[in-house]
Amino acid sequence: MQHIGIIGAGLSGLATAKTFLRAGYRVTLIEKAAAIGGVWEKSRSYHGVATQTTRDEYAFSDFPMPGDYPLWPSGEQVQQYLHSYAEHFGILPHIRFNTAVSWLRQEDGAWLADVTDLLSHQTDTLAFDFMAVCTGTFSTPSIPAFPGAETFRGQILHSSQVAGPEVLKNKRVAVVGFAKSATDVATLAADNATACHLLFRKAQWKVPRYFGNLINMRYLLFSRFSEAFFNAPRKTAFQKFLHSAGKPMVWMQWRGLELLLKKQFNLKACNMLPSHKIEDQISCSLGVAPVGFYEKVKSGAIQAQQTEIARIDGETIYLTNGAAIQADLLVCGTGFRQTLHFLDEQYRKHIIGDNGHFRLFRNIIHPDVPNLGFVGYNSSLFTTLTSEVAANWLLRYAQRSLRLPAPEQIRDDMAYMDNWRKTGRPIAGEFSGTCVAPFNFMHLDQLMRDMGLRTTATRWIPYEFFKPINPKDYRILLGDSPKEIPRSRTAVRTADAIA
Repeated sequence: MQHIGIIGAGLSGLATAKTFLRAGYRVTLIEKAAAIGGVWEKSRSYHGVATQTTRDEYAFSDFPMPGDYPLWPSGEQVQQYLHSYAEHFGILPHIRFNTAVSWLRQEDGAWLADVTDLLSHQTDTLAFDFMAVCTGTFSTPSIPAFPGAETFRGQILHSSQVAGPEVLKNKRVAVVGFAKSATDVATLAADNATACHLLFRKAQWKVPRYFGNLINMRYLLFSRFSEAFFNAPRKTAFQKFLHSAGKPMVWMQWRGLELLLKKQFNLKACNMLPSHKIEDQISCSLGVAPVGFYEKVKSGAIQAQQTEIARIDGETIYLTNGAAIQADLLVCGTGFRQTLHFLDEQYRKHIIGDNGHFRLFRNIIHPDVPNLGFVGYNSSLFTTLTSEVAANWLLRYAQRSLRLPAPEQIRDDMAYMDNWRKTGRPIAGEFSGTCVAPFNFMHLDQLMRDMGLRTTATRWIPYEFFKPINPKDYRILLGDSPKEIPRSRTAVRTADAIA
């Protein structure tokens, strides 16, 4: 029986473990935290964090979220959901908690992982036939190196460290950033701090849970129809029409959406009108506006400035616009860095380019690194589903049963996508090039075709074209996991199939 190693017990690691376990493999899942959940694990979640999409989209295909959950579940509820998933599919006994991987290398066709128990400090080396890296795109909090930060008399935190309102209570708070975590924390600080400043480099478009207070965001953003209005790297016949003869319709769609957001959020009065087109921004970082955020900005409860930090001196933060503010707490909602510090350099240089972007075919494997795959590096607006489908793809890759292009075509595809991210859609380079949104369906369809599976649950094309994503469809489409193929047939050297 082949031994599968999985690094990371977030939603992607759990989906991968479940997929390989059901196929009959021996699985060991390595998790450095004391609990499952990844970014949803309590120690890594800021107070009030909730899903960007509804419980119906942010769920695995064969394990729906509880019906009594609110439409947008809290971080704590997502954590409980993932724990229930791990219990239901028998994953928990296969997890080594409080264990960190320091070095991952390959010898004689096997992957060797040097691991350390973070409680006992005991080290060990584990051997695997196949490795899945599921550490995700939110692995290392990013805090800028502000000039003079060492002189700051207060505290500098990453947004993920704001565990509760007590962290902000009776303090002068400055929040840096405009992503979801930054605006969430600023909204919380407005109700708890003595003063709240929001410092942002560039105003971004945010979307409401309900457009016009009537239409759920899923109907405008999560269908094949809505996806067609983006300039995709590879276009269907309908997309080719839209982005040629149908360009006026595309223009009207996006300008109409912008107008709706301007009015609903009163962006001009808030001095937060983005200078870029909304279609050029929508991706994995698309933020759902916190309830009350723009109202607090307009009222002055959140003192927002489009500027940057020039330097820090004691409790004074000097800004590039010439102003200065006083603060006791500086919170950085500045995202995360994606690293593979544990992966041996000879493999890491294949996977991460000079620009820091990941170079992976289908965002899952590299043809020059055998028996290694990545799940969760295909971030989307419903990562539970894209990770689950990627895990099924990786299982079939390990079994050499995928319908893959010829080796030279795989490398050409990787080069094409890398160039497209640089020149065709720069926002696609965020999250180190691992975001597949807004082309969620395009990505899922590619993976399903590679597996020789259908891409839609019904054959009624108009219905499938306009309906929002439904993870439950993929329970039918994916079917049962194929069982482990005898070792003599897989020969472990998976790269031979595409090298």
